[in-house]
Amino acid sequence: MKVYQTNEIKNISILGSSGSGKTTLAEAMLYEGGVIKRRGSVESGNTVSDYFPVEKEYGYSVFSTVFSVEWQDRKLNFIDCPGSDDFIGGAVSALNVTDTALMVLNAQYGVEVGTINQFRYTEQFHKPVIFVVNQLDNDKADYDGTIAQLREQWGGKVVPIQYPVSTGSSFNAVVDVLKMKMYRWKPEGGVPEVLEIPAEEMDKAMELHKALVESAAEHDDMLMEKFFEEGTLSEDDMRAGIRAGLVIRGMFPVFCVCAGRDMCVRRTLEFLGNVVPCTDKMPRPV
Repeated sequence: MKVYQTNEIKNISILGSSGSGKTTLAEAMLYEGGVIKRRGSVESGNTVSDYFPVEKEYGYSVFSTVFSVEWQDRKLNFIDCPGSDDFIGGAVSALNVTDTALMVLNAQYGVEVGTINQFRYTEQFHKPVIFVVNQLDNDKADYDGTIAQLREQWGGKVVPIQYPVSTGSSFNAVVDVLKMKMYRWKPEGGVPEVLEIPAEEMDKAMELHKALVESAAEHDDMLMEKFFEEGTLSEDDMRAGIRAGLVIRGMFPVFCVCAGRDMCVRRTLEFLGNVVPCTDKMPRPV
């Protein structure tokens, strides 16, 4: 492993209620990053994160687990935290030493009590938050309902980066309104096919893209001026604006994944590597 400078390192907590799929997401990230050659599963008791006998027996995390992924010349350090409120100390400890929180939600249940409780700790530690809506292949998945619940709790700061073309067993594609592309997967997941956005999705994509541009612009005076002059921002400008918004908790981006089928995990890693602030860009603790 190469030696990384401070401006090449991202430290990220993986939070979320029990059953949201954090450990499965961690497994998919390790697989996509080339750390492991085969993905384990919670049901089989062979994941990297849940290796203690008690975790294998009960099928959920009891202890926090540290792992790293090298991605696009960045080192992403993760702490996969227990979701149960009985082990909330794991999340609190992780937030104390990481810079960003990846908050995983189960698309069947949306915002849960555990989500709200853990979010309060991100407020206490002044950490950026990225929401990840997981398990979109479940027949009871409700992406729009989850977004509505997020906005009910945290208002206009909740800004989707992606949305699924469909949910349930037919889930295999998302529209990314930062890239303005559609990503579509084969049944086995992994590397997606990158396509132009279909005509029937363009109105919705443009509406969400405009909202993302406006949210990115409002956190940087130069970007705001450019937005007023040109009416839009480049993708690089948007990344800079999103990064600035994350640092001050001015926006909470939302991603879609199906960790169990390794769909959209690669794109999430790309965002974490390219957009999430590095350790040296975060404010010093007070």
